[in-house]
Amino acid sequence: MTRTANRKNRPEARAPRIVAIPVFQQLQSLDAVGPAQVFGSANQQLEREAYRVRFVASTPGIITTSAGFALNANSLKSVSPASVDTLVCPGGEEAPIREALRDPKLMAWIRATAIAARRACSVCSGAFLLANTGLLEGRRAATHWASTAELQRLYPGISVDPEAIFVTDGKFWTSAGVTTGMDMALALVEADHGRDIAMAIARRLVVYMRRPGHQTQFSTALHMQDAQSDRLASLAAWIEEQLTATLDVEALAVQAAMSPRSLHRHMKEELGVSPAKFVESIRLDAVRRWLEDRNMDITTAAARAGFSGADHLIRAFSRRFGVTPAAYRQIHGRQGLEARAAAE
Repeated sequence: MTRTANRKNRPEARAPRIVAIPVFQQLQSLDAVGPAQVFGSANQQLEREAYRVRFVASTPGIITTSAGFALNANSLKSVSPASVDTLVCPGGEEAPIREALRDPKLMAWIRATAIAARRACSVCSGAFLLANTGLLEGRRAATHWASTAELQRLYPGISVDPEAIFVTDGKFWTSAGVTTGMDMALALVEADHGRDIAMAIARRLVVYMRRPGHQTQFSTALHMQDAQSDRLASLAAWIEEQLTATLDVEALAVQAAMSPRSLHRHMKEELGVSPAKFVESIRLDAVRRWLEDRNMDITTAAARAGFSGADHLIRAFSRRFGVTPAAYRQIHGRQGLEARAAAE
């Protein structure tokens, strides 16, 4: 019996799951193409059409992306909401998203499909499209870090996670944007076909390790570079060199050439955190890097980062990243990754 015949006789050789991606003019290309490639690579890995990706639009035909190249979209009518297994709403810049939100045919189709589909997902500012359906009310959601405040303002009934790269709440999956849409898609495939398949796809796409949803979108030091004040922007680098020092607000104020009260006010206004929380975040970012690159033990990491002890580090790390340092090291540490790669 041939290999093809064997595949036909397998119980999993059923109709492909429809992945519908509603597109609009000037969308962010990778928000749509990234997840689509993950599902396409799943078909290659499984050696069958497990997923059938369909781009749909209010006006079928050529849809130009923000990158300049075009996608060919089918009509909304060609893909009925009841036929869709997984809905993925991509994002874009503010003007294209606003235009999409004003498209009644597109929004009616997205809402009907989000209700009918087994899973309803968004990438980046595609969260605004999904939120506009009202179906995210009372749920947690993620979007690109630059859009979290606006999403929360427009949809106060949603609990917006400003850091997670993707969030799962029931059948709703929302991701932070751009490449994190691929992380989310890999997690969707893992839910359908298991970790081994998802890891094989990650290797095929030269994605070293699928990031879990709780991983933060950006480092605190990088975020600090966006601060309006040059003195605040340079403070993060100084803190990174002084992790074991006493970094109270008085010491930070002296370095920033501000009064303690002024420093506290500027940090709250520009970054939304207190000086103490900012220092803690930089220390936690350092620990995270050490756990990934050096597989450092927790006690040593706590001492080198300026925490009072391992227990203090574990509490702060778990609160920030949603997992203990030991669990994070097992998932992301170099030795853990090498061991899993060897086992596979």
